[in-house]
Amino acid sequence: MRTFVTCAAILACAACTQQATAPTAKPDTAAETAAIEKLEQAQIAAITARDQAGATASYGDDAVFISERGETSKGRDAIVAGFKSLLADPTLKIDYKPGSKTFSDAGDMAYSTAEYTETYTDPTTKKPVTIKGMNLSVWKRQADGSWKLVADSNPAAPTG
Repeated sequence: MRTFVTCAAILACAACTQQATAPTAKPDTAAETAAIEKLEQAQIAAITARDQAGATASYGDDAVFISERGETSKGRDAIVAGFKSLLADPTLKIDYKPGSKTFSDAGDMAYSTAEYTETYTDPTTKKPVTIKGMNLSVWKRQADGSWKLVADSNPAAPTG
């Protein structure tokens, strides 16, 4: 009986003991920041070149894009379609200044900020309009180590 009680006590203690998990390595934020900034620069270069494939390459399949005018596109196909009209605008010009990048503790998610100035043709007046705004992007690390945009919001500063 004593053996049974001892075994039961050991098993009970073992069940209550949490296994220590090995600490996960912190992400190399300098390298990951550089990787995300490279994607941002490639996207702006593609927009400037009116390259639709390059301008939308960084979006994930289930991404959400919110334009400076509040128009929302959900999913990669809708984002590609939205960029088609954006890139067709002959007055389109974007000045993009990357901001900070902040990473999750696990290093699998990040958000970035940026300031931008955009000139485009107003669809109503058909005249060029220049706006300033802030960008907030959410990035997700993919299984292959690359980054994809999962949310991209570009609110313009209030006018008037």
